[in-house]
Amino acid sequence: MILNKFLKNFILVFLSIFLVLIFLELFIRLILKDAPRGAYTSDLKDQPIAFTEDEILGWKPKIGKFTFKPWADGGQTINLTNLKDGSRLISDASEKKKIIFIGGSLTQGWAVDDKDTFSWALQKKTEKFKIKNYGVGGYGGVQSLLKLKNIFKSQKDIKIVVYGFIPHHEVRNIASGSWMHLLLRASQEKEPNVFIPYASIKDEKLTIYKPKKYLKLPLGEKSALVTKIEKRILKLSSFKRTFQELEISKKILLEMRSVSNKNESKFVLIFLNKLSPEKSDLYAEFLKKNSIQYINCHFPSGKQYRVIGEGHPNGTAHKYVANCIYDKLISKIN
Repeated sequence: MILNKFLKNFILVFLSIFLVLIFLELFIRLILKDAPRGAYTSDLKDQPIAFTEDEILGWKPKIGKFTFKPWADGGQTINLTNLKDGSRLISDASEKKKIIFIGGSLTQGWAVDDKDTFSWALQKKTEKFKIKNYGVGGYGGVQSLLKLKNIFKSQKDIKIVVYGFIPHHEVRNIASGSWMHLLLRASQEKEPNVFIPYASIKDEKLTIYKPKKYLKLPLGEKSALVTKIEKRILKLSSFKRTFQELEISKKILLEMRSVSNKNESKFVLIFLNKLSPEKSDLYAEFLKKNSIQYINCHFPSGKQYRVIGEGHPNGTAHKYVANCIYDKLISKIN
């Protein structure tokens, strides 16, 4: 009798939990419009894979020439050529004093042809310096700093280091849950995963950690509820770091300047996207206080300046930025 009652209660509890889970699964799928991890379809699924994993940087450019199909009707086929030193192809290969660019996809020139990047256009405008483009899609300040340190191990005669900054780099620097989830959705791998180095501040010092792995729970491939839980755990794991975003970015800039100066190179910051008025004032005050040169060369907004069907700046936008950088920086270098 007692056993039967226990069994009935157990079945009742089990069914109740099961029905709640079913309700939550349907609610997330139908109302919140969230899908399970396994249902993600990358916009790059039919495109070549131009990156490879790296135990320090998370990922890096894969050596070779990659041809991307148009992102939508009316678009154009583009070539992305990654060289052995981790840079993107530039028109001139002669040896001169170098101006190198580091940063993310806007610096790299993601979704535009080699010949349409602002770095290519800059090389066409100057014979005095060799332009090198070390931008990598998805990189923020942490990865750009780590890459800069690697560059100085093999590259000499670097006159200026230019970091192309956008506000979203602050989020990337802390490996926020939302950023890691976005990277997972963009992955082209059959078994996608994400590894990204991140930073925090301890005892007022910048601390950089090895690549953090995207958390994958059992059933996350099939369940929207489990995928939602994954996202929540990732968000909580980076929650404390969100309060350090600005300070982390500032310390990264100081470290970039320090690394550059130690290698007898000047460090310059370029704002490639607009900041909010408040954030702009905070950065301007910090940069002036620390004698870090900066210029504003924002990519223009509007559909006419975007790659059709993809969203990144197109060749016209890159020419605009190239002219801005040349006028405000390169033309004034002795």
